[in-house]
Amino acid sequence: MTDQERQFLAAVREVLEEAGFSESAAGAEGVHTVQHARGVMVGWMPEELRSVRARRRGPRRSRNTGRKDLPGLRHAFGLALAAAFRNAGFTVETRGDEWLLVLQPEHQPEL
Repeated sequence: MTDQERQFLAAVREVLEEAGFSESAAGAEGVHTVQHARGVMVGWMPEELRSVRARRRGPRRSRNTGRKDLPGLRHAFGLALAAAFRNAGFTVETRGDEWLLVLQPEHQPEL
């Protein structure tokens, strides 16, 4: 990782902290960051979703009772985080319902 990438990741983490979200440990519930060729991916893994995914892999696949409010929670979380990053001057792209891509300045589209 270059110095520029380290500084960018630190800036992304600072926005998360200021918005009230600290990065979680790998495998734990909460906010996660992942390096991407164009920036940093930011996502959220709630405890409820982790247990739903674990059940899907188990033998009781047909008895999946996943919570129906998670898509709404994910959407609200994504909107809040995207607003925080945009207010801090970053360009953000959505990646499905689970991730935001915070673009590094050299990967931002020309206006």
